[in-house]
Amino acid sequence: MAATQDDMAGPDGARAPQGRTRWSVVTSILGLPALVVFTFLLMMAAWVLVPDGS
Repeated sequence: MAATQDDMAGPDGARAPQGRTRWSVVTSILGLPALVVFTFLLMMAAWVLVPDGS
């Protein structure tokens, strides 16, 4: 009996293509700095636009 590609896959049935990175890794590496920058800009906008009450 010959092994098929599905038989050689991992426990969840998914494998990363050879020679390529998973998109989730790229997204997590690029997404974290983007989230930090977006949060910083949002806080600065709130600081500038919201009256301080004095």
